Amino acid sequence: MNLSTSPRGNKILAIEDDPDVLALYKSYLQRRGYSVLSASGAVEGMSLLQDNPDTRLILLDLNLPGMSGEEWIAWYLQQGRQTPVVVASGKGDILTITKGNNVTAALTKPFHMEELQELIEVLLAEDWQDQVTMDTRTH
Repeated sequence: MNLSTSPRGNKILAIEDDPDVLALYKSYLQRRGYSVLSASGAVEGMSLLQDNPDTRLILLDLNLPGMSGEEWIAWYLQQGRQTPVVVASGKGDILTITKGNNVTAALTKPFHMEELQELIEVLLAEDWQDQVTMDTRTH
């Protein structure tokens, strides 16, 4: 296994306004060896991301207080960063929101935590953008 795909040392930023869901993400991912930063709102998430440039993956809810997930993604894309973002939402238009850029992936709520884990493993692989690009060409 490449060091980059090993959970140890990989920092994940979870941005979720539901405290129970945020606690679930944090406990599940920490048990698997990830370092987890948690934010209960979009602005707090922006601040944590700027303070932690070594963040390897962002888990983002779309329904956030103060700023929507869609607005957060627009801000994030303007930053020019390439850290992958997993957009988790029960909204029906989640695929439309994540389409058109190469840094976001969609996960529709409700989902099993194993699905999240598999997606994280793919996105933390060094060649994740090649894998995603290849997948879209074959489907």
